[in-house]
Amino acid sequence: MDVLIVDDDAITRLALCAALEEWGFIPIVAENAENALQLLATDTTPHLLIIDWSMPGMSGPELCTTIRKREDGQFFYILMLTGKEGNEAIIEAMEAGADDFLSKPFDHRVLKVRIAAGSRIVRLEQTLNQLASRDALTQCWNRRMFDELFSHSVAEATRKHTSFSLMVLDIDHFKKVNDTYGHSAGDVALKHIVYILNINLREYDQVGRYGGEEFVILLPSTDQNEAWGVAERIRSAIQFQPTVVSDDVQINLTVSIGIAQFDHHRDANQSAFFERADKALYSAKQTGRNRIICSE
Repeated sequence: MDVLIVDDDAITRLALCAALEEWGFIPIVAENAENALQLLATDTTPHLLIIDWSMPGMSGPELCTTIRKREDGQFFYILMLTGKEGNEAIIEAMEAGADDFLSKPFDHRVLKVRIAAGSRIVRLEQTLNQLASRDALTQCWNRRMFDELFSHSVAEATRKHTSFSLMVLDIDHFKKVNDTYGHSAGDVALKHIVYILNINLREYDQVGRYGGEEFVILLPSTDQNEAWGVAERIRSAIQFQPTVVSDDVQINLTVSIGIAQFDHHRDANQSAFFERADKALYSAKQTGRNRIICSE
């Protein structure tokens, strides 16, 4: 686990880095609060922080307060280091947003158990977040989390006047799979579909399970024609790669796909945009299935 050290004292930073590396952590260093905030704005931000109280510019408690005001839902466990002692200092640190408090000079054994406790809490929080945002069977985004990502994409495209595409995918006649082979075979089929989606999409495309056999895919910076090419690759792969349930059972699946490209003039909101893609999916199903229809 990465640990962010925020301290303007070089000797303290070196001592903390050496200790953390010895205990199996990866230290990342910031010399002041401003550098720390830059690091915390990246996609690979550490979630376990050791912050010194007294720093030039923004102090440790002020940095804690700034971090806690973030609105992105990120969880951070903050250990405050300080030469201050007494209950008043502890209260001030905790009220600013610190989770733990350690006075300097610190005992390395005490620091070790405090960091271990913090790392357990961070891992627990990450596990809970995973359970809350992922579909339990397929591990793609669940509907709640996908709706958040979808809303963010619409807001960003509106603000920046950019575009992106949405695919809505439905497995054809999936009820027959469950009725014929059983629900466990249906589960295998759903995971197979997600596997094919993942190998045919980019790292930053987003896949969500929207219903029993319905999936939704966000394609950033992708117009409708490009999205059709991606959808055709997926449709073909699913058609010609049967779901292997056992040595004796292989299930041939097909999918219907509806596509829409975000239009600033036509799509007044998220619901209107989704409805266009969903109507395209309905047309694909009504006109024979195993096909792709783009929204007009």
